[in-house]
Amino acid sequence: MNLRLPTLAATLALGLALVAPGLAAAQGILERVKQAGVVRIGTGNDTPPMNYLDDTGKWTGFDVELGDEIAKRLGVRVERVAVNNKTRIAFLANGQIDMALSNISRTLGREEQVDFVDPPYLFTAKVFYAKKGRFKSLAQLGGKRIGVNQGSNAFTAAPAELAKHSKLEPQILSFQKNAECFLALKQGKIDAFTQDTPIIAAVVGAEGSAFEAVGAGYSPGLYSIGVPQNDSKWRYAVSVALQSVIKDGTYEQLYQAWFGPKGKYPLPLNARPRLPADVYGEAAMVWPD
Repeated sequence: MNLRLPTLAATLALGLALVAPGLAAAQGILERVKQAGVVRIGTGNDTPPMNYLDDTGKWTGFDVELGDEIAKRLGVRVERVAVNNKTRIAFLANGQIDMALSNISRTLGREEQVDFVDPPYLFTAKVFYAKKGRFKSLAQLGGKRIGVNQGSNAFTAAPAELAKHSKLEPQILSFQKNAECFLALKQGKIDAFTQDTPIIAAVVGAEGSAFEAVGAGYSPGLYSIGVPQNDSKWRYAVSVALQSVIKDGTYEQLYQAWFGPKGKYPLPLNARPRLPADVYGEAAMVWPD
């Protein structure tokens, strides 16, 4: 009997040692965030008007301000983590960030890697941009050099759109930053630059008078907040926080400041989400035409 007691004690100790890490790992993101008082938000820093550094080096942009408001409603402060188009999904998948708020278009491919909160927070579409007067239609972009930002779904969306108008396959050239795409366009290294409409407007800025959109917008999409997969409690908490920002009018204030008629980067279309007036957090989101 005496020989068995140490064996039993050792077995119990080993069992507890194995279970403890599992319990820690099983702690949900919401519990960890609340306990730490900090939410790690992955955000880009070079994509105005969504997310960028101002002249003083301070993070700013629509994504940045929206993230701050969501954190307030969660009752925590923000730890901002720099991501780009190539790392924002990977950082979510490997647990380096708790949410990604960085002009992420909601796609089926990304749905396989991360979850998205509801509702999406901005409607957008892509556009081809070129020197004014050079191209009269999308058909003329067939076989041309098209610049895209690395990690953007424009890499596949652009050739798919041009294939509808021309049998000539375009040459897709990727650049690390949107500003590099526009510089290449100005220098004649590419024939057109394609990106989401609010980003194009901000990157081109005051120089836009020498350039123009070719054809209509294409590849309509929804900017959404990404969260790690398989944590419904966290996804729901962020969804409720976002919906609260929309419901109490804060979202409208941010939208007008950035994209309204008198905003920093006016948008020609209604790009904001609308929640049903009577049901918040339950019904499907309604988007403007």
